[in-house]
Amino acid sequence: MTALGASSFMTGFVGHFFAFPMLAIALLATRGSEGFQISRRGLIASMIMGIVTKGFFKMAYDTSIAVAGVSTAAVLLYTSPVFVAVMSRFVFKEHLAKHQFLALAMNLVGVFLMVTLGDISNLNIQPIGILLGLTAAFLHASNTIMAKFAGGSDDPLTMTFYMLLFSAITQSFVAQPWSAHNLALFASGEFLLFAFVNALVTGALANLLYLKGMSMGVEASKAPVLSSVEVVVATLSGVLLFSEAMNWIGIVGIVLMVLSIYLMNRPTKA
Repeated sequence: MTALGASSFMTGFVGHFFAFPMLAIALLATRGSEGFQISRRGLIASMIMGIVTKGFFKMAYDTSIAVAGVSTAAVLLYTSPVFVAVMSRFVFKEHLAKHQFLALAMNLVGVFLMVTLGDISNLNIQPIGILLGLTAAFLHASNTIMAKFAGGSDDPLTMTFYMLLFSAITQSFVAQPWSAHNLALFASGEFLLFAFVNALVTGALANLLYLKGMSMGVEASKAPVLSSVEVVVATLSGVLLFSEAMNWIGIVGIVLMVLSIYLMNRPTKA
């Protein structure tokens, strides 16, 4: 979509804007009009996640990329497991076992190695860039806390619908889909195809599965480490689909990431 002329703000917007109609159809097909009923707690949680932890997060992350570069922004973003671990300790009284602290550390080191490939010269250390990157990480972590807080209060499908609706509205003010340039994109069948697939996979399904998982008792402090498999998938996709660079340091990073996910998911002894 970027190659077709869409900005990162626009790709983020359509990923959620095209997703919530799909979710609306799914709700109508499975539960009828009752599927749109949501509790006050669920609506507030969906609104906060949509506006703050999705909409504002996207804007903070994209701006951090523009200011500090992709590598720096990515490394800073994946400090989010640390934020989640700290917040979970105070909000949900969750305690990490020793092997889970090790998993957390391995996760951070693995991300750093995968993103930088051992070359720290690509990192752009600027105060404003660091602040934006850490803000994005905090908002990303807050999404896990809010999902855990709201877990079980409403149907995850209903919550995902409202969350992406609020997110699309928030992102529209920055993406400006009504501009002449962006309206021209909607006339492109190729753009619409990619936008539809993006919305279905990374918008509707990804967020629905995440909320569903959080509603099934997954500890908040584990969630960001488990879901960091996305970094591994993104890295391997870049290598296989876009011929992006990879070296032995990056491979070590991938191994550390996979091991951290395994360790975090090991049961804690009573």
